[in-house]
Amino acid sequence: MQKIRLLGVVLLLAGAAHAQKVDLDRYNFSVLYRVLPRVQIDTSYHTYNFTCETGPLMKVVNPNDQPQHMLEIEGWRRLDGLAHISVHLKMEDLIIMKTDVTTREEVKKDKNGNIVSRKNWYAPVLTYTYAAHVMVKDYKGRQMQQYQLVSRSNQHTYRGTEFGSRAAAANIFLNMFTITTQVSRDVLYRTINGLSNTLTEQYGYADRRSNEDVWLLGNRRHPEYDRFRSNWSIIKNALFKLNPNEPLDQVRMEVKPAIAYFEKLKKDYSGSSKGDRKMRYATHYLLAKLYYYLDEPDMAVKEASDLVLTDYDARDGRNLEAGATYLKEQLLLNKRKTRYFPLDVMNFEGPRNESLYSAQ
Repeated sequence: MQKIRLLGVVLLLAGAAHAQKVDLDRYNFSVLYRVLPRVQIDTSYHTYNFTCETGPLMKVVNPNDQPQHMLEIEGWRRLDGLAHISVHLKMEDLIIMKTDVTTREEVKKDKNGNIVSRKNWYAPVLTYTYAAHVMVKDYKGRQMQQYQLVSRSNQHTYRGTEFGSRAAAANIFLNMFTITTQVSRDVLYRTINGLSNTLTEQYGYADRRSNEDVWLLGNRRHPEYDRFRSNWSIIKNALFKLNPNEPLDQVRMEVKPAIAYFEKLKKDYSGSSKGDRKMRYATHYLLAKLYYYLDEPDMAVKEASDLVLTDYDARDGRNLEAGATYLKEQLLLNKRKTRYFPLDVMNFEGPRNESLYSAQ
């Protein structure tokens, strides 16, 4: 009888421990990874050249600039001669539509909210149009893109430095050549910079650092607190080591014990209580993020789908599922199994002495 009572006490304590309140804390971490091209392109293409044709006025106001050196496609090497792809930008001169002076009133108040002073500031404003056209083709002559980047139908404004008097602001327009020079240079730089971002997104291999989050068990009195945190530390340390230029083999080995722990945790907390559902939610969320950065999108989708089924903040599961599905599509589009592979940009060669860069 005494043994039965003792067993009952043990089971009661175990049940109480299992039913311990589940509090979740958000934890932020960062991870380095590589973004793959969004547009399908020959994986052996890794060099480009850039030419920029400008209107006569822009040529005059930017005599010392070398726009052909300004374009950057991340993960590609720029060459002065024959390259896998050629990017041509045609910039048309600015046309000034109108000039104006805007007024801004500066009001100062005391601690009681009463107005103690007013002052007007004046700024010269220039309204202008320009046009830009882009063409991209490969060294075989195949046209990859051709489109109007900026149209004359769109008006742009330049707002100069503020002055204390309207006359001082208006005087800026007396030397229109100077202001046109400044605006033209700004427009040229901004257009090429925007084109760099667009082409990097379409064709580039950009290394990016992403700030992410997971949910960790926050109740120190919970029996799984220490094990949950220590196994998360294994994953966190492994993700911190991710390098886009190195394979994932070592990282995958390091996280195996932690994955085994969280897989067991899902089974141990398989009930329908809110506490069990929160534990599974945190575990599915964490594993979905891990598998995403280990380039295992199918596993990430599974964890995200299971998260939805926990019926605890299903929206997170759908977002994680969408991200993993997109990653799978990107890997298929680029004919790669991973985003982590060596990328020695300075050693890339053009098509005359082409060294094919095989898919990983």
